Amino acid sequence: MNDYGQAKFLNNIRKALRVDCKRVCPDLFCRQSAEESMLTIDRISSRPHSLRLLLLEKMIEAAKPLNLNVIPVKTLPEAAQEIIKLASEKKPEWGDEESVVLWKHPLIEEMNIVEILRERNIAVIFSNQPDTGQTERDRLVKESAGSFIGITSADYCIAETGTLVLKTAPGNERIVSLLPSIHVAVIKLEQLIADFKELYTLLDKNLENDPEWIENGMTFITGPSKTADIEATMVHGAHGPRELYIYVVTGTC
Repeated sequence: MNDYGQAKFLNNIRKALRVDCKRVCPDLFCRQSAEESMLTIDRISSRPHSLRLLLLEKMIEAAKPLNLNVIPVKTLPEAAQEIIKLASEKKPEWGDEESVVLWKHPLIEEMNIVEILRERNIAVIFSNQPDTGQTERDRLVKESAGSFIGITSADYCIAETGTLVLKTAPGNERIVSLLPSIHVAVIKLEQLIADFKELYTLLDKNLENDPEWIENGMTFITGPSKTADIEATMVHGAHGPRELYIYVVTGTC
């Protein structure tokens, strides 16, 4: 794709997301020099808490036209309580059985949410089942599709567009974010970055340090699933979750 085609493509995306097209960067996908890359990474790692909170405010604004729910919380226990409240208020889209499927992830484990869900008679399914062949895989897909909530974390979240970036890995299955009718993601404020240019710089650095870092692929999620294919009427949940909640743990403010 030449520079004109690239700029036109990005303009179309930004218009759809209602982002100011005047800010399109024509060299977004171009590799930075080593010096530029180092400056970007230093800027991200040294970004003060106050500026990270400003990124969060920017993300909350970007989320409004996307039907995306961004909820700041101060601590992981607070995030757990908010998710429990959500699970208690929502009902399964299909059937009466309530089950939640979740990633095997340190951030989720630290919330200690599993026992609380079970106390409320909500079944818990883990996505880190041992690989015992296609039968086991089919079972996990079926149970994930039957769950009304999928809980994940993310590697990064882009403030400019409200986009979650999730690396697929054992225990962090993509189906958890795609099959349940409600997707819940829990991230820390430090995982929030400004834009795609910062993301590509970080990914480039990760791959430089570990060429196999992204061997299983990566998913970009901007708001809940939606389509206007039928009579130009917007419908949520046609090809994935109809609701998306992102809980951002800010720490002390």
